[in-house]
Amino acid sequence: MVRAIFLLSVLSGLAWWLHGEQDRGRFRELDESFLDFLLGNARQEMKPDPAKINDVVLVRLREEDKDEYAAWPPLPIDYQMIVKNLAAYEPSVLVIADPLHWPEPKPEFIDSLARSLVPIPRIVMAASVSSDGDRDEASLTILRERLPIISRSSDKARSLPEAKRVLAMPETALSRQADIGLVMPGSTAVAVRTNHGLVPSLELQALSNSGRVPFEKIRITTGPGAGVHFSDSWFVPTPANGSWTAAEIEVPKVNALDLMVPEVTGSDADLTKALGKGKTIILGMDRDIAGSASKASQCATTVATALALPRVSVLSQTGQFIAWGIAGGLGLLLLLWPKHKALTRAVLFLFLALTASYLAFQALQVWCPPAIPSVLIAASGVLVRLFGRRHTEVPTAKSE
Repeated sequence: MVRAIFLLSVLSGLAWWLHGEQDRGRFRELDESFLDFLLGNARQEMKPDPAKINDVVLVRLREEDKDEYAAWPPLPIDYQMIVKNLAAYEPSVLVIADPLHWPEPKPEFIDSLARSLVPIPRIVMAASVSSDGDRDEASLTILRERLPIISRSSDKARSLPEAKRVLAMPETALSRQADIGLVMPGSTAVAVRTNHGLVPSLELQALSNSGRVPFEKIRITTGPGAGVHFSDSWFVPTPANGSWTAAEIEVPKVNALDLMVPEVTGSDADLTKALGKGKTIILGMDRDIAGSASKASQCATTVATALALPRVSVLSQTGQFIAWGIAGGLGLLLLLWPKHKALTRAVLFLFLALTASYLAFQALQVWCPPAIPSVLIAASGVLVRLFGRRHTEVPTAKSE
């Protein structure tokens, strides 16, 4: 009984101390490694939910309609009319997949377009960069000022492409109201390397806004088990090189020309059904100026696929307390046997606990951070090995 009280007291104090250390992030790497292991074995089963695909809508500026616009590529006045009508549908996020930058002399209505963006709560705009040629430090400076740094990434993230110069940034009046994501010709990388760190692609910036996940909670891994972690509950798997992949899905499409009609909101049943309310809208040309595949279409499919993936859940704080109690109970159970095999039994209990966690994740998509339960079981094994009952000792009510 004395040994049991002693072990319970030590484990309770240890659990309290470990809880404080966990709150300070001391076990993050261990817990994240375990989560990576769980997800690595489940990634093949992660399929997008078809019912959620409609949460993303592609609004296309079609090249075959170019004569209907003021110019091609479209001018600010064209975007202003489209955005004004889009805002009435109350999208949660608007992603403009083409860099809104025009050469000198600047066209009119840039400031008017900026004002039309005000009612939309979250806006993401594309900036174009290149990995070719010599590094242009002057143009890269603006990336340091305008884009967030992704500080949580694997060491192998150096395989991601590097931006050496900026091709086009959104007009200053527009970019003041938006987050910036990078597009790079020929690349679908989740992030881009710069001389000051990793910065997000257009798709990553769109997903951060759509999922309401701040960048300090985003983690990128490359190599085996590659993917993007949006906090501890949302994982988007990627190939080993860290590029986006999208399922073969069809997102709802709307012709941008249909949004240039005055007072169109609510008058077109098909538009109302497609655009709905609170959706993520991707706006862009069907093809870029060079005639290659639409970045807007790629972005819409990628974002829709990622948003429709199943989420995983971390065990609630109450559930974690229960898990710690079970770990402590296993430690107390070690007192029933002689101490000379305590460490072996502790390793066995630890294996059984991790196996149970693995099976629970496979069945319920719920995971428990393993650091504290593992330490409690291991500490129990050490304490019982030092102070437990010898194999020749006869247990009595007093000693037990």
